[in-house]
Amino acid sequence: MPRNQSTSESKSDASQTAVASSGKKVGRAKPHSADIIDLPIHVRPRALELLAAQPVSLAGLSQAERDLVVVTAVADEHGNEYPVSRIGDPEWHLASESQVKNRKGFDHIIVWPDDVSSALVYDAKAVLYCALRRGPHGKPWSASTVQRVGGELRSLFIRLEAMGVRDFGELRALHLSDYITELKRTIKPNSIRHKLAIVDLVWNFPSETLHSLSEHPWGGETFPDACGCNDDDASGPVGRTGKTPVIPRSTQRILFEHCESCLLEADALFEARDAGKISASSYSLTAVRDAVLYLTQVTSGMRNSESTGISNGCWRSEVRNGVAFHWVRTLEIKTDKGIVDYLVPPEAIHALGLLQRYAEPLQARLADESRWLEVQLQSRANEGGLLANGMNTAEAVGRLNHVREISQHVFLALDAYHSDHLGTGSRVEVMSLNACNAQLKSLARAAGSDWSLSNQQCRRTFAYNVANSRLGRMGLVFLKWQLKHASISCTELYASNPYQDASLYRELEEEQTAARVELMEGWMLSDVPLSGGAGRKLIQTRATPVRNLKDLLLHAAEAVEIRHTGHAWCLSGTKVCHGQGVYEPANCAGCSQAVIDSSQAATWQMIHLENLRLAAITDCGPAVIQKARRATLRSEEVLRDLRVGLPSKEQADAYEKAGLCNEDN
Repeated sequence: MPRNQSTSESKSDASQTAVASSGKKVGRAKPHSADIIDLPIHVRPRALELLAAQPVSLAGLSQAERDLVVVTAVADEHGNEYPVSRIGDPEWHLASESQVKNRKGFDHIIVWPDDVSSALVYDAKAVLYCALRRGPHGKPWSASTVQRVGGELRSLFIRLEAMGVRDFGELRALHLSDYITELKRTIKPNSIRHKLAIVDLVWNFPSETLHSLSEHPWGGETFPDACGCNDDDASGPVGRTGKTPVIPRSTQRILFEHCESCLLEADALFEARDAGKISASSYSLTAVRDAVLYLTQVTSGMRNSESTGISNGCWRSEVRNGVAFHWVRTLEIKTDKGIVDYLVPPEAIHALGLLQRYAEPLQARLADESRWLEVQLQSRANEGGLLANGMNTAEAVGRLNHVREISQHVFLALDAYHSDHLGTGSRVEVMSLNACNAQLKSLARAAGSDWSLSNQQCRRTFAYNVANSRLGRMGLVFLKWQLKHASISCTELYASNPYQDASLYRELEEEQTAARVELMEGWMLSDVPLSGGAGRKLIQTRATPVRNLKDLLLHAAEAVEIRHTGHAWCLSGTKVCHGQGVYEPANCAGCSQAVIDSSQAATWQMIHLENLRLAAITDCGPAVIQKARRATLRSEEVLRDLRVGLPSKEQADAYEKAGLCNEDN
């Protein structure tokens, strides 16, 4: 039975939410053009009361009680709420929990396997429900993430059963370690992470499962490290690098020319369509849509979910201090920023205007489907709970809400997997992520290019072009805002040079490692004098026999940073003195991270002479005198450790003469 929450208070709250979500009265500058600038967003009714009544934790509930817990639900415009999926159902439908529109219908469905251990499935359902409700670390998972993890379960559970594991209580770190080693031969670390994410959830929700893990699944490592996700990020010679390629300039030129020719023909094509001469789904018209898709993404840097979320008239132009700015407003989902503006060139505004004309018949078809669904919901369901169109009430309400939400979208296409009121085996949907990638590849082929074009390449190319424009690297701050990144480090990856020669960096790293090995090998010789705190420790370690000195030195050379300060070898980077030893050599003489060898003996003789000159000054106060004496004692100690005598009188005279000459100059 539906639950009713249509009180005047909830309606008032909903209307206020709708006004806030529409972007009205947000205090922006007065637009220059007469374009519609408010984003027409239909606020989906949420089954808040029904979902709020469900338990946040499943701890203590029997399997029968868990099976009745509602996972997803929908609400109609009158406040009636209908459960869609329960924990015990063989399928979970998660579309009502997702804001993303660029996914196909089956991308929101988890089909639970029935040919594997039921104990594994029951606990997987429990932890995924908790991930959707509250998240393993306090942030709920998105419906897309839950579906992606749920879609990987069958192959994992089949493999676990082959290992003799029938429930998570029998799973050991050794099982997972062997499986990860095998997976690394065929798939990438992120894919391994998605496949094994359910195990990490079981570890993070021990009280929610009927069979909890008895030991740490990753052998003390973090989950990403165990999957190898960090292997290539920081260990390489250039650190983290952008994986998505930048579209070459020559290819960009070809694509822009092709898109411009498509848009020049658009008005004539729309007139032919409106006159019934060509179909609304003809290739020539979809080519216009695909051209606008490429231009929008490559000139704004939008994610695909944001570009496909553009609605009628959600763009505007305005003049500030004599400069014209052009903005596109859309919904940003990935980092929860909500309604956002993107700065675009004027050509993008013109292209979106043409796209709105392209979408008109498809939007009209959505409006007809909406009215048809309303009529279906007004009729009674049969004994089997089905309406006249074969849907149950929850399905019809969910589809109606979705149709209303996308009714003003402009990146539309026909989905051939389902049928609407026309009964033709198709219905109108927002272009999916995969469909956009496929159409972009088709666009590139039509333009005469063999480049394998994709959505993410457009975003990366935009970032690279801005970073190498007149804005220069100062443009990173603008890029972070424009790309809606959570951190500047991600922006740096997008803007990085894809043409860097990684092999050259690796050769430099190998040469640097070889030089360190050679240097440290000299330090380990029994008769080589050393000074400095680390140098004295190395002398002590020489008495300890080492089975394989070469391997030890190679490992140390790769793990230890060695910097030359001119008077010492510093092993600490900047963690100890923050580089002060470069300017005050006396700091290095007793530093636990400094090694001073014979190659620096002559330098320390000059340092000792300088300390003597400073100690000879008696009219600068006791602090200077004490500091000079300490520095002199330290330089004497270093020279003694290196078995080098104090500077001779001739050296002192020559040093003094050189100092006077410099002062005269």
